[in-house]
Amino acid sequence: MVQLSELTRDKSFRTRLILACLGVSLFVSVIYVVVSYRLTAELGVETGLQAMEKEANIILSELVSNNDGLAASAASVATMIYGGNEEEAGIFARVSRDEGIWVYVRGLKASQADDFRQYLADHTDLARGMLEFGDEKFLYIHAERNGYKLDLIQTTTSLDLTMAMVAKRLSIVSVVVLWIAIWLALTLSSFIAKRVQQKNDALAKIATHDGLTGFPNRRFLDDLLETCIDNASSSADSMDEPVAGQGCLFVIDLDKFKEVNDSFGHAAGDKLLVEIALRLHGALSSNQVLVRVGGDEFIIWAPGLNIDEAKGLAKSLVEQCDAPVMINNLAINTGASIGIAHYPTHADSGESLIINADTAMYKAKQLRCGWMLFDESNAVDYKKQLRLRAELTGALEREEIKLYYQPKVSLKDGDIIGVEALARWHHPIDGILPPGAFIDLIEHSGRVQEFGRYIICQSIKQLAAWRSQQIELPLALNLSPYNLLDPGLVDFIAGTLEQFDVPASLLEIELTESETSMNIESIQSRLDALKVLGVTLTIDDFGTGMSSLAYIANLNVNIIKIDRAFICDMLTNDKHLAIVSTALALSKSFGCKMVAEGIEDKAQAEKLLAMGCDYGQGYLFSKPVESNAITALYLKGGSLV
Repeated sequence: MVQLSELTRDKSFRTRLILACLGVSLFVSVIYVVVSYRLTAELGVETGLQAMEKEANIILSELVSNNDGLAASAASVATMIYGGNEEEAGIFARVSRDEGIWVYVRGLKASQADDFRQYLADHTDLARGMLEFGDEKFLYIHAERNGYKLDLIQTTTSLDLTMAMVAKRLSIVSVVVLWIAIWLALTLSSFIAKRVQQKNDALAKIATHDGLTGFPNRRFLDDLLETCIDNASSSADSMDEPVAGQGCLFVIDLDKFKEVNDSFGHAAGDKLLVEIALRLHGALSSNQVLVRVGGDEFIIWAPGLNIDEAKGLAKSLVEQCDAPVMINNLAINTGASIGIAHYPTHADSGESLIINADTAMYKAKQLRCGWMLFDESNAVDYKKQLRLRAELTGALEREEIKLYYQPKVSLKDGDIIGVEALARWHHPIDGILPPGAFIDLIEHSGRVQEFGRYIICQSIKQLAAWRSQQIELPLALNLSPYNLLDPGLVDFIAGTLEQFDVPASLLEIELTESETSMNIESIQSRLDALKVLGVTLTIDDFGTGMSSLAYIANLNVNIIKIDRAFICDMLTNDKHLAIVSTALALSKSFGCKMVAEGIEDKAQAEKLLAMGCDYGQGYLFSKPVESNAITALYLKGGSLV
């Protein structure tokens, strides 16, 4: 993975860009000077040769027009060559005719003249060009007219002077061009480097920050933790101390985000996430970092924080998440579960910190306690949870999850008037597991609807089995709002009832008040369809969801079950007794039956009966038992009171 520092800052880029521009500029300047010099030199040679051709033509014309012969014309020819200027460059002239050869030498060494004579004797096919002898260069022209043959060789002194002047001018030009190129390179490199850095910063922002909330993401967190922990470890090594730094990592998961998302749509869910993110960020200090890692999960890295300080911060964060958020003009309370892991007490690497804090978070969610500090027992439980989650598919296929049944009785005579189905997992290794050990796993594994259909099918099969024994007991089963979001749920229930020839009136569906109230708009149509089908609807855990009377009226349920939290101490808690009394009055006004759950002693049953509650369930009558035990109790016909 590319490190964040590499993505955001490449300090050598501008230097490399400047050097590249300067290198190109220098290369172009050198090519320009070399090409210009070569072209000038070639032009100078050609110009010199053309001038010598003119001189040769003049000399030959003079020789032809002079009838005195070759020897007599020598003085006039010598004077004619460059006007007799003795200060001119060295020259070698040779005129030949049938009568002899005349040679004129000026400004050359005797050895050079001998070399020219020998060279011309060996090369009779030369016409014009440049000759090289040692370190010197010479221009050469051969011309003929009326029997006269003229060979002219002269030094390149004037050409050398010209080229020296040209080289000087080119050097000046090249310096100017190079200076301009350097200025352009600096300007261009600065502009390009700035634009590239802007693009890099934008890419780094995209790669390391969440698009919805604008806060850092998991990639940023990984790099941050690696840097912080490496620095802390280096400091500890240099100071010969066990720990040179510390910090706490918080994993935060919103408890009811999925309900909001499913009930009000993704736009409302996004609004909730942004609002919660701003609240969490507002509760942090400047050196503490909030990260959104995806969905409804956030992570906070708080360097320098000890465990006691982390507990205080966790309480503050829970309060922020518990405060209602206005969504579509409704006050929504989401709540949160937080796990805490401390560096270096609980882990010595970023990855381990996240895993351990995540483990503690799941424990807090399971216990519904708001926040939890990591300990080793959390890790053991978490590994068990992961194992059970992986084994869920096989458990459903092998029908390891079985239904137990707790009787509902008439408080007047103790007769069984119905049962509630409760799931138990007959695990081949861990034994019989209660719902609390696996229901949350099902809800977080995305198998809620599959599990709901499994429970419905098992319940209807049991109703059919009892009917074959002349037992017609209404059976209640608990469904999550996630099940009611299943678009094919009503058709599935109707088809299964028809398949096993079971009347819809024998099937009861219990809805948890707090969760159903949040999703009422999304599931109302399915509840209405179930009512039309003939299925009985029950509000479970009534009194715990702070529902409005309008909500109860619109739901149009058949049965209200008062939560066990009010029954357990109603004889000693006047407020709870008042709530039970109010619930009884409410159920009668709505024409609903009232069932009290969690009855554990006879005094509670008698008080409820005296208050007008006709039905109840609890350990006083029976614990959840297998179907054959219910069959035996029912056929026995005895009272359970």
